[in-house]
Amino acid sequence: MDERMEWGYLPPELLPTIGKCLDTRIDVLRFRSVCNSWRSSIPPSLPFNSPCFPHPYPYRLYPVELLSSKRATAYLCESTIYSLQSLNPSTPDEGFLLIKDEDSNSGKLRRLDGHRNWYKMKSLNLLDFRVLEVTKVYTLKCQYPRLNISKVLKFPNSARTNVNDCAVLFVYTNGKLGFAKCGDEKYTLIGDLGIGYDDIIVYKGQFYVVDSLGIIWWIRSSLKLVKFSPQLYGLNLGFRKHLVESCGALYVVDRYKDRKCLPKVYKLDEEQGRWDLETSLGDRAFVLGLDSCFSVSAEEFSGYKRNCIYFVFQFETLVYHLEEHQEETNQGTKLSNKYRILNFNS
Repeated sequence: MDERMEWGYLPPELLPTIGKCLDTRIDVLRFRSVCNSWRSSIPPSLPFNSPCFPHPYPYRLYPVELLSSKRATAYLCESTIYSLQSLNPSTPDEGFLLIKDEDSNSGKLRRLDGHRNWYKMKSLNLLDFRVLEVTKVYTLKCQYPRLNISKVLKFPNSARTNVNDCAVLFVYTNGKLGFAKCGDEKYTLIGDLGIGYDDIIVYKGQFYVVDSLGIIWWIRSSLKLVKFSPQLYGLNLGFRKHLVESCGALYVVDRYKDRKCLPKVYKLDEEQGRWDLETSLGDRAFVLGLDSCFSVSAEEFSGYKRNCIYFVFQFETLVYHLEEHQEETNQGTKLSNKYRILNFNS
């Protein structure tokens, strides 16, 4: 007996409960697009007290010695990276990534490719695509002075959270780990002040930070840090560790100051409590920047190559091939056989 049920015939009393679990605007849009009964079961927008961006945060996010001369407000800004896949593709890699700046009043979208090139989207029919949220990117901005913050995470990471209950975790460029809650007059440094922290991530709903030795620490709700992994093995460690989740697993990418050195990729074996050195990413491509790190399927998205790591900086992108060591050129400039540089302002 076939007991399958059409989505449109779910008991109506269940729909509001399901709707309360939707954390993003795109999820609300997709939910309300199923049928008339689903559309009428929840409101078209998120609660009125959900965070609006840019959102002011404590101005005391920088050294105390600057407070006597200048006082300014820092603003938390949010961008969302979406993946769009054509419902009727002519080629397998017709998908692409799209960025929407939530603090932009224009509502314009920008297309992003593997070279970090930007393309303004004049028109887009969402009925032609399957839309998924890849990640949210947060930044703290202040006109003066410069905050020197490299990575920001907001929690709870839900658009339904009351704006007054939001807080941020952030990593300074000097390796310190900070915390600030909406309404606080100053930030709080957490963790061991003698340890340099490189990157933070939300993994399986929990917050983690990696230090300069490759040790991952779980950040508890009490802001206490608990050791979650051993340190990376080997004597020749890089100077910067990046955390990235791919296909449900947690990775650390160890980057070296010498750009000719191929970065090392380690996958955490949680059951054995060890790091496994990876020599291939398979179909995946890692996109790593100071403000965000994520992975994509190279077969599904144009502009990305399989088994590659894209280090995204302000004015250039370094592309490393973990298996291919062929020479590549850009703008006629011969580079190392392990990576290429893509200049944004060329």
